[in-house]
Amino acid sequence: MKKLLLSLGLIMVGSTAMSQVIFSVEEPASIQGFYDFSSNGDGSNWGLSTLIGYGPILDTVVIPNDGTSGTNAQGNPASATGCNALAPGSLAGKVAMVYRGDGGNPGIGACGFGIKAKMCQDAGAIAVIIVNREDQLLNMDGGTTASEGPSVTIPVVFVTLSTGTLIKQRIDNSETVVVLIGDKTGYFNDDITVLDNSSVRANFGSKPVALAQNASEFSLSPGSWVYNFGINNQTGVLLNTIIKRDGTEIYNQISPAGTIPSGDSLFMTTPVYSASSYTVGQYEVTYIVKMGAIDEFLGDNTSKNYFSISDSLWSLARLDPAGDIIAKDGFYRPSALPNNQFETCIAFKDPNANRVAVDGIYYGGFNISNDDTATVTLDGAEFTWSLYTWDDPDQTISAGTFSLISEVAAGSYIYPEPASNMFEKTIFMPITSDPYYRLSNSQSYLLCITSYIPKAYMAYSTTDHYDLAVDQDNLIRFPIRNDATTWYNAGFTGLPVPSIAVRTGATLNVAENIVEAAAFPIPAKEVITIKVKAAGDAILRIVDMAGRQVSTQNVKIENGQFQTSVDGLNTGTYIFTLDYSNGTTSRFNVVVSK
Repeated sequence: MKKLLLSLGLIMVGSTAMSQVIFSVEEPASIQGFYDFSSNGDGSNWGLSTLIGYGPILDTVVIPNDGTSGTNAQGNPASATGCNALAPGSLAGKVAMVYRGDGGNPGIGACGFGIKAKMCQDAGAIAVIIVNREDQLLNMDGGTTASEGPSVTIPVVFVTLSTGTLIKQRIDNSETVVVLIGDKTGYFNDDITVLDNSSVRANFGSKPVALAQNASEFSLSPGSWVYNFGINNQTGVLLNTIIKRDGTEIYNQISPAGTIPSGDSLFMTTPVYSASSYTVGQYEVTYIVKMGAIDEFLGDNTSKNYFSISDSLWSLARLDPAGDIIAKDGFYRPSALPNNQFETCIAFKDPNANRVAVDGIYYGGFNISNDDTATVTLDGAEFTWSLYTWDDPDQTISAGTFSLISEVAAGSYIYPEPASNMFEKTIFMPITSDPYYRLSNSQSYLLCITSYIPKAYMAYSTTDHYDLAVDQDNLIRFPIRNDATTWYNAGFTGLPVPSIAVRTGATLNVAENIVEAAAFPIPAKEVITIKVKAAGDAILRIVDMAGRQVSTQNVKIENGQFQTSVDGLNTGTYIFTLDYSNGTTSRFNVVVSK
């Protein structure tokens, strides 16, 4: 999974510009396609401040050699870390690919991003790719001196270790790798585009089926902006929308033909999708654009988004079909670190919300940068969540306020010690304020995760795009707050969606009594002892973090404890629930390590 590890500024929403900045591999076919990147337009102190209007550059990738011997910690040549002068003209007309420093080894590649780019530019490179030492992205600061970013006038893109490895493998295999970097507006004669962030999606990532029972409770009006980035005017432009549920096609419609002049755009639609009843599953919405002419760049003619109808999960980020519950492909923190705490939130409501109650939430997890692990730890750290009713009359990005919020439910999660094997893993945070909290119809809620470690990165989905919805209704969906005082209505730059899923049930007993219980040792390996303030018989149910029940067993509690085996469980976190004969319950998490 590609992940971004970003320290981002806080923004207000702006409209999409008629430009398209990309980084794609054009050759060889085996690795052709778009790749995630950040650029010298995303950082500071660069001579080239943005890639909009620049390029695109279409040329061959080469790996420079400054004569340094050895390899870095990732096994890549130290001669290509870009800190030393290269022979004049050795990179003439080429795209140079260099490597970030080791971090832990200051002797290899330990110079700034701007220096690396300037060295390549001085050797004749027309663009630079800098490969990270991890599968994450960063915003690059160019430095301040004349030998750094301020003097760099060529595009510089920063890619993950996985992307760099794919490119290097082909070069090592004597294959030619050609990349396209920059703004391709007006580069091709015939080129139409559909973008993920300009296409209609459901207004949720997942919703409990109890709240989406029929067409009156949920429908989708498919549509997308279609852009003509080419030189020629286009006629006969068609938008084809296909919807699949768990891989089975359930909708396929084509729009009326449209005309789009060069440099213009057109919002195109297909008929409403709805059903008399909905089936639990993941729904894939695909938009495909076609035209009468042959499109010279087919890499951006398709857009996809996803939503789920779920048994119990309510989220704005999509669910993860790979089994990690909630989607996440980025880990974020503010660029200006808070003093004490940081909250990331989602806003939600439903006219029939009283049908369900909340007993906990899933969150995509936390991470610590390699640069911070010497001074920052998650070992034993507690993170909390709060559910607020939100009664401010204005809930828009442009003027919305948070004066009338009131906490109605809360929960927490404490990382085990050591926590390193839990980095970036989805966690379940049970409710602790009450057994359950039943939601109210048409009530606006804020669900906020609080981090008390300013340098911790928090999980987000960067591929669930609500830009079009926000442009249309201006509603706050995922605000953030620093130090419990300052709200930022729009959230982070780029509108990433917090990886939060509320777990609900339709028949939860809000009057249930909870009995305190705990297990040790943690992490568990084979057999654990569970201590409870109870006696007699009980039923133990073990559920994994995907909500799947993996074990049910009858247990007898003697002297306030019993033992159970976890030998058959895979490494991970599990939710243990004890149901006692008197109607009371215990619920707690157990981390299993093998």
